[in-house]
Amino acid sequence: MDKKWKLSVLMAGKYDIVKGARIGFHLDAETDLYIASCGRKDFGIVKSINGGSREDLRMLGIDFGGIVVRTDPDQYMAEVVVKAHKEAA
Repeated sequence: MDKKWKLSVLMAGKYDIVKGARIGFHLDAETDLYIASCGRKDFGIVKSINGGSREDLRMLGIDFGGIVVRTDPDQYMAEVVVKAHKEAA
């Protein structure tokens, strides 16, 4: 069964990212931050995982993707849903 997480992304500015856009995430080894990108352009960092912990975020891996469900350009925020795949026992 797949569990869904909602990530809060702090955008570096007012980007024109729309609901339904595909977002990629990768872990930057130097800063230990998850970088958000859209169309191969980095635009923000993961601020938090709603209802989860940093360990839950780490379980997603170093490279994963999600879908934008809400943006607030005035607050420089976006919410992205990602699926956490459970491995079969």
